[in-house]
Amino acid sequence: MRIWTGLGDDGSTGTLLGGRVGKDDPVVELMGAVDEAVSALGVARALNDGDERLASYLLALQRGLFVVGADVVSAPGARDRLEPGVSVVTADMVAELESAIDTLTAERPLRPAFVVPGENLASATLDLARTAVRRAERRLVSVGRWRDDGVPGPALVYLNRASDLLYVLARRAAPADEPLSHDAAG
Repeated sequence: MRIWTGLGDDGSTGTLLGGRVGKDDPVVELMGAVDEAVSALGVARALNDGDERLASYLLALQRGLFVVGADVVSAPGARDRLEPGVSVVTADMVAELESAIDTLTAERPLRPAFVVPGENLASATLDLARTAVRRAERRLVSVGRWRDDGVPGPALVYLNRASDLLYVLARRAAPADEPLSHDAAG
């Protein structure tokens, strides 16, 4: 199998289930943001210090982002050929993220203030991955503004919950006394 085909040498790329678009197309820009998020999660997972639970959450998020990618890059006329949970985001996928967030915040409640990321490598990489997911979310909103079929709703909600879960995971990985975004009044 060759990795190169030459088909994109004209500045175009293929969509899932048919069609070609320019490499500067907003959907391709969105896919780049999703790809960055998957890679950022890979860095966080690789730097994980033996926390199997964290590694499991991160791998699940990476796989979920592949589903988001397939969902948003598929040719509009071929959406009926997508498979729930494999190439189209489902409400169950969102519910799994919400359950994980609720479980983790019950175990370690969040502080009622913004924190300054970077207390350790684990939390810093999770925060970086969170910002990459947020960029993908913003790109998906942009795509929905001009696309005839709009934004795939569950994909947008999934990205929103994924970034929330990453925030919770980053706080779990950081010491409880992370610096706040402002000095405490006193």
